[in-house]
Amino acid sequence: MTGPTYWQGAHRRTVRAAQEARGPVPVLEAAAAELARTVPFELWAGVLLDPDTLLNVGGVYRHGVGAQWMPRMLDIEYREGDALQMPVLARPGTPPVGTLHTGLDGRLDRSTRYRDIYRPQGLGDEMRILLRDAGRVWGALVMVRDAGGVPFSAAETEFAARLSAPLGRALRDSLTAVPGGRDPEARAMVLLSARYEVLSSSAAAQGWFAELAEVPAAGTGLPAAAYGVAAAALRSTTGGSRVCVPTRSGGWAGIEGWRLDGGSAPQIALSVGPASPPDRISALLRAYALTPRECQVLRQVLRGSSTAQIATGLALSQLTVQDHLKSVFTKTGVRSRRELLGQVFFHQYLPELPLG
Repeated sequence: MTGPTYWQGAHRRTVRAAQEARGPVPVLEAAAAELARTVPFELWAGVLLDPDTLLNVGGVYRHGVGAQWMPRMLDIEYREGDALQMPVLARPGTPPVGTLHTGLDGRLDRSTRYRDIYRPQGLGDEMRILLRDAGRVWGALVMVRDAGGVPFSAAETEFAARLSAPLGRALRDSLTAVPGGRDPEARAMVLLSARYEVLSSSAAAQGWFAELAEVPAAGTGLPAAAYGVAAAALRSTTGGSRVCVPTRSGGWAGIEGWRLDGGSAPQIALSVGPASPPDRISALLRAYALTPRECQVLRQVLRGSSTAQIATGLALSQLTVQDHLKSVFTKTGVRSRRELLGQVFFHQYLPELPLG
């Protein structure tokens, strides 16, 4: 039976499972486990995305293609282009779900990803669900069926589309709940070839990569977040790329990449370590879905400014400032300035926030 009651029940179970999970990786795992009961698939990956750049910043990959395929997968995604790219699905007004079969009118061989990765493994149709909330994309679920199976149906695609917003909200909420954990002090450096082969690596690299909020693909290789930064750096006209990544133990890591020219072929240098205070606070404010003006007001509150001082500094009326503060309280789940400072920022973020 696949009538309205069936789909409604499946929707409630999937959303509830994601809402009850704690942390971004558990949210993706819980959602995929419930989704598989309604929309069957053979392989899947849950991707954490930076909402500003749509770069890969972690996720769950152990149930997808093996690690040996990850460099090629991310190269196609970030450098070459293909059907169902994340930035295309993320465009305003574009449905948050797509399948290769529908997007290519059944001609899967028109997809580089299918030809180079899926077909050699006996795989067929792919569905992508962007997890959107508050006008941003926080992640994606990617499901793939065997080549001998039926393509994803219109009913399954419609069901998945209705999950985009509630799963996006659950994922965004999980990022605000990450506690301020202890980050290792040393930064790690990794040097890659243009084919993403590790040429050299500092002693701290593996420890840092193990800290990222990511369940890696089976096999050996770098985390998907590192590959994503490397691919973006290689294609960048300025030769650089940077993302802020949630960690398993709490807090945020920063991964930076640079393209190095001058030899017979370009190389890529990666640096991973504690995220800078501005990057950490920016990541948190994005996760709370604060508007630019609300961020300005909040930063003034953290500096100890009164309502009158904020109004003068931002050329607003005091009533408007109070309205912005009410919105900030609602979004961060507090009821007063004291709670905002004490519960959300004072112990975890304020000591590292540049207030100048």
